[in-house]
Order: sequence, then C-alpha cells, then structure tokens
Amino acid sequence: MAKTFPLRIIAINRVFYDGDAIQLVFPASDGLRGIMADHVRSYMSVRVGEIRIQKPDGTWMEAVTGRGYVQVAHHKVAMVVDSVELPEEIDIQRAMAAKERAEEQLRDKQSLMEYQISKANLSRAMARLSSASKRNREI
Repeated sequence: MAKTFPLRIIAINRVFYDGDAIQLVFPASDGLRGIMADHVRSYMSVRVGEIRIQKPDGTWMEAVTGRGYVQVAHHKVAMVVDSVELPEEIDIQRAMAAKERAEEQLRDKQSLMEYQISKANLSRAMARLSSASKRNREI
C-alpha cells in the first residue's frame, strides 16, 4: 500500500478537499509538479489548470483550479487557490461565453493590467472547457 499524506485544498468559497492522498499533481509556474508523502518542505505557486489527486484507494480525482499556492510543511500539504471545481460542476455554456469575452477583450486596445486580466480569464475558461470536454468524452 502506498504511503499517504494529509492534503487540504481550500478555495475562496469552500474547503474542496480535506483528507489523505497518495499524490497531488498540479500546474506550477515552471510546469507540472507532483507531491507525494515525505516531500521536501516547499512553497510553490499554482497556475490555472487541472489538478489530479490520487486518493488512498488508488482512484484519481480531477478538478480545475485557479491561481494560488501550495505549501508542503511538517509532512502536510495545503493548497490555497482562488477557485476550484469538479468537471461535472462546470457550466460549459458559461465557460464558452467567458472564453469568447476574453478573446474579444484581448483583441481590443487596453492597458497592460487589463491585458493581463484578459489573458488570465482566457486561461481559466480554456482549462474549464478542457476538463469539461474530457468528462463528456468519458460519459
């Protein structure tokens, strides 16, 4: 049996996951990162994208996350993000509308800050659509 570690994932509006895990895979600023039991103490940024949690029974749980950070300390892992949702919670029509809005905003002339916000909105919409489409292919 694989060794587990306590994992807590918190979003602005809820505690998404609070339990043991074998592995956590998430998008970091420098690419995909994985955390397993006895991982070295660290602090990493989380980018918009898909996360995967391997539960103690060996099954995988997938979700889409917003930006945030992960802290590994004292054999515990805490992830704090601005949003996180399961693929079945994603409203595909709303995500498509958000993608189109973000693309339109990127075409418009805007300040650097507005441009960065539009890029972040597009990235989040694309991650949500990708996760939702994967789920729909499995059904």
